[in-house]
Amino acid sequence: MRRRTVPAVLVAGAILFTGACGLTGGGDKGDKTSNAGSESKAPVGPAGAGGTESGKPAEQPKGIPPKLTVTPEDGATGVDLAEPLTFAVEGGKVASVKVLNAKGEPVDGTLSADGKSWKPKVPFTPGGQYTIGTVTNNADNQPTTTSTRFTTQTLGKEVTASIFPDGGTVGVGQPVSVRFDRPITNRAAAEKAMKVTATPAVSGAWHWFGNTRVEWRPKEYWKAGTKVRVDLNLRGTDLGGGSGSRQYKSFNFGISGVARISTVDVAAKTMTTTENGKVVRTAKVTTGESPKYDTWGGVMVVMEKYEKTRMNSATVGLGKEYDIPDVPWAVRITTSGTFVHGNYWYDKANPPFGRVNTSHGCVSMTPEDAKWFYDHADRGDVVKVVNSQEHAVAADNGYGAWNLSWAQWLAGSATKE
Repeated sequence: MRRRTVPAVLVAGAILFTGACGLTGGGDKGDKTSNAGSESKAPVGPAGAGGTESGKPAEQPKGIPPKLTVTPEDGATGVDLAEPLTFAVEGGKVASVKVLNAKGEPVDGTLSADGKSWKPKVPFTPGGQYTIGTVTNNADNQPTTTSTRFTTQTLGKEVTASIFPDGGTVGVGQPVSVRFDRPITNRAAAEKAMKVTATPAVSGAWHWFGNTRVEWRPKEYWKAGTKVRVDLNLRGTDLGGGSGSRQYKSFNFGISGVARISTVDVAAKTMTTTENGKVVRTAKVTTGESPKYDTWGGVMVVMEKYEKTRMNSATVGLGKEYDIPDVPWAVRITTSGTFVHGNYWYDKANPPFGRVNTSHGCVSMTPEDAKWFYDHADRGDVVKVVNSQEHAVAADNGYGAWNLSWAQWLAGSATKE
């Protein structure tokens, strides 16, 4: 609390009183009865004007409240979702801050040590109404409570992201894939708002496929048994073009304890499956007939699987080449339609498996071998095709991220980290 200046009338009175004392020794010599020279009991100033009858200064009043300025100001609209609240105080300091949402629920946040700012733990909700209850103490430690209100900015273009995997357990080849329902132009901001944490720790990076799909992968395959957490802290982030998101959510998934990798050798016409580096099964297969229907080379990842499915060449741009119902034990490894599956229509007199490549690009085998693979394959398991005459599958055709070198992968990141 600021101490008030002694009133001018009191100061003037004090000067006059001193002057009167001076007249006692230097006034009219013949004046022996002057009261000015006698011992005075008069008060220093009039009662109620800073003095008392005893001559002691009056006690200053207490309880003057501090002057508080809150930003955003009371009634403000369009407030940023992530910026901290700030406080400027004259004649005191902020003791506590409590923020409530429109439902009267407390909002989690932290008051700075100097009491000059308060930051929400999670950015405010777009278009949300909030109340700030601020308690300030004056110099005499007397509290004053101030209540102000504000409304946050609304989203011009709201963006929603979907993620895979969003739980469960996947194989060692599965990247973290995020897809947005609107184009993202501020890619660096989006990358910084999304965090992937692995236990044990591993380095990795984001890579964009167009402006609505971004994926994160480690430099090498995941280590079996890794635990992964993905934080989509998009709320309050400027995603570019006037777009933003309400999302502030975390996802957890695990990497299988079995590092399962199946290698399809087009030349040898075999598929060999290893688990944690140990060969567990080798099956005879038939792959794409060369040169027209060569099977994609490179690394692919198990996406989904069906006990039975219909395969129609028209759905993959091959006209009326085939239309096969109830294809058994079908495991998809590319978006474009490459499967590892069972084949019941093969020539029983001259089985093609291990002998000749006759498919339209899929990896085909007996129903018995296909069922084994179906039963063991998990989403995210690796299927690697070698010795094919076809180039490696595109990195965005399914989850072909591993077909890019680490340098190529980093080149597709806005932050390069």
